[in-house]
Amino acid sequence: MASVTKWLTENWAAKLVSLVLAVGLWYYAVGEEGIEVSRTIPVEIKVENEKMSIVGKPTRVVLAVLQAPRSLLANLASEELKAEHIIKKVETPGDYSFRLEPREIRLPSEKIRVVRIEPDVIQVKIDEMIVQKLEIEPVFLGEPAFGYRLDASKVQLDPRSVLAEGPKSQIEKLGKIKTQPIDVVGRTRSFRKTVRIAEEPGLKVVSESLVDVYVPITEAIAEKTFENIPVKILGTAGSFSRISVETAQLSLILRGSSKDLEVLDPKDILAYVEIAGLEEGTHEVPIRVILPPGVFLKENLPSAKISIQKKGSLPLP
Repeated sequence: MASVTKWLTENWAAKLVSLVLAVGLWYYAVGEEGIEVSRTIPVEIKVENEKMSIVGKPTRVVLAVLQAPRSLLANLASEELKAEHIIKKVETPGDYSFRLEPREIRLPSEKIRVVRIEPDVIQVKIDEMIVQKLEIEPVFLGEPAFGYRLDASKVQLDPRSVLAEGPKSQIEKLGKIKTQPIDVVGRTRSFRKTVRIAEEPGLKVVSESLVDVYVPITEAIAEKTFENIPVKILGTAGSFSRISVETAQLSLILRGSSKDLEVLDPKDILAYVEIAGLEEGTHEVPIRVILPPGVFLKENLPSAKISIQKKGSLPLP
């Protein structure tokens, strides 16, 4: 027991240094141990011929298996890795495939080695680049305030079209190019707004990209049915003792702003027939109606059959 104690207490400084060196050597060995990790890497694809272009997004993604010392790979993020491939000697549109080479991947250290790339073959479609005029289509976000609407038929654009450059098949299929969204939420008045053309992957606007848009906001036109509107008789009875209207009540479909129709009271609608100048007998008389300002009839009114009888006459058949 004494000998063990003596061994522990003697030359303790040298023993401590040895321990530190051993631990450091272990950490160094572990750090230099080659390990493998998988990282997602974006691949930017370019075409050397300026008259040709890739249809769709020019960026693809591959999964790369990397090998390097643990100290280099432990904190390596995918954002630090990029790859680039340039397609050369292409003169005609069509499908193109290639293998991404390890040398085309930019690595932060020479000690990192590319073990495997998936997929091993990348396919793209190449098309001819053209410049074409595209009609501008405004994009609106949300809805105006209650009782108002956006009158799409009166929207004005300046300019109405732009020149865009891109793959022939994409431009011809597109036909129109959209603006950035124009917010119309809660609007009650017409307004003007200058917006940019929205970005379209693969396309480049080569003319003015700003558009002046006139946005017309008008009161919304709605319809509402009013039932059992009484038909009144206007005019003096004179020597007549009996006047009857076959159509005593009406059902009216009215048009107007949503706000006006919402608050319209049926009592404010006057439907009537005029009997002035009529003789004894049965008559077809037009029904007339008086409505508040801004409210209109959707359909024409029918005629009313009126029976008029003098005093002392026999009842009409």
